[in-house]
Amino acid sequence: MNIILLGPQGSGKGTQAALLAERFGLQHFEAGKILRSIADSDNQHASAVKAAANSGNLVPDELVRLIAWNFVNKHRNGGFVFDGYPRSAAQYEHLQDMLMKFGQKIDRVIDLEISQAETIKRLAKRGREDDTPEAIKKRLELFRLQTEPVIEKARQDGILLEIDGERPIDVIHRDMVSKL
Repeated sequence: MNIILLGPQGSGKGTQAALLAERFGLQHFEAGKILRSIADSDNQHASAVKAAANSGNLVPDELVRLIAWNFVNKHRNGGFVFDGYPRSAAQYEHLQDMLMKFGQKIDRVIDLEISQAETIKRLAKRGREDDTPEAIKKRLELFRLQTEPVIEKARQDGILLEIDGERPIDVIHRDMVSKL
């Protein structure tokens, strides 16, 4: 089973992805965690990742595709839960193509829906360096412009599951599991 978890920053993607990965024995692709790790390293891509994060922009597609490819190739025999990836229609198409090479497909796209006010409230609490009000607003706008088309594509493909992300963690998880 291959699941994509989408939602604006602060929607609980990481928490829910970890729970789904554990419950179904899936590999958890944590795009944000991987990218933060690169930004904190002396990796050749660190400056590009830092610049994107601090400005609220998305990391260049080529780099995210490379990271995703390496992860999927390494764990090719398992199913996946993709957390924070894909973030654009182009990345979604690339992921579909990549999984097909391993005889797999995207089974479900879960959209964790939360309001902009709730997003800002949650991000203010986590206190990361790149969670400035300007960067948050820009990332929310990028989500609307670039990631919402992924949600629409999944709806057209008949694999979208919309979940209210403003409820308690355990309620959200039970809701997702019951619908998978």
